[in-house]
Amino acid sequence: MTEYVYDMSDPERDALTEHFLSTKRLGCNRFACFALEGTDPFANIARQLEREVFEASWGNDSATMKQEYGPYDESSLFFIVVDVHDKVPAAALRMIRNSPAGLKTIVDLDDCRKSPIAPTAIPVDEVMRHHGIDDLDRCWDGATAAIPRRYRRKLAATHVHLMRIMALAAMREDIQHFVAVLDAPVVRVARDILGLPLIPLAGTPPFTHMDAPNNQAVYAHVPSLLGLAGRRNRKVGQRIRASFAEKTLPSPEQFATR
Repeated sequence: MTEYVYDMSDPERDALTEHFLSTKRLGCNRFACFALEGTDPFANIARQLEREVFEASWGNDSATMKQEYGPYDESSLFFIVVDVHDKVPAAALRMIRNSPAGLKTIVDLDDCRKSPIAPTAIPVDEVMRHHGIDDLDRCWDGATAAIPRRYRRKLAATHVHLMRIMALAAMREDIQHFVAVLDAPVVRVARDILGLPLIPLAGTPPFTHMDAPNNQAVYAHVPSLLGLAGRRNRKVGQRIRASFAEKTLPSPEQFATR
């Protein structure tokens, strides 16, 4: 049985990453993207990266990460980017599927103590009604996105490839709905620069979540999202590079989201 860990040392993380790469046929590009089930032993690479970035950004240590995301480890799907030259992880995204534990964003909204808009709670049924969700098994929760500081200005190099892998996985699993809690600046980039159709989840306002201020719970209809992404795919990298040049993207500290 896989042990889900968030407290590996750097040498342990690097050794696991090198072992993982040894099992893959790699091309000549510096960055490679992969999808990993949460139960895969190599998914601990992504967990470690989550903890490192979140601890540096907000002080969320391994115990906090285990408490918050441990209940969803087995229902998680990770997408990771690896720097194959340096043999280290360059980015990690976690999607949570529905399970008996639920979807973290929606579960948190339905908890009057933990809800980011506490003491008000929004029942799961209300979220489903508000967005026309008839089956949570067709919904993904975009739980985390972690990019180490050294790679945050190289986002455009892997963005399109990573989005393609995620889109294929979403289509394969017939995902229709997407929810997440994102930093407000990231929401603005996704909506205003990339043109993604994100709306506030169940009409919720911005809030502080896990000690991180200025967050927004969001919803997107996945077929609409994929259709738009398909039409704009070739321009995404250009848009991101232009945004960096114009300094309209969030600061590096804001590229860790949940």
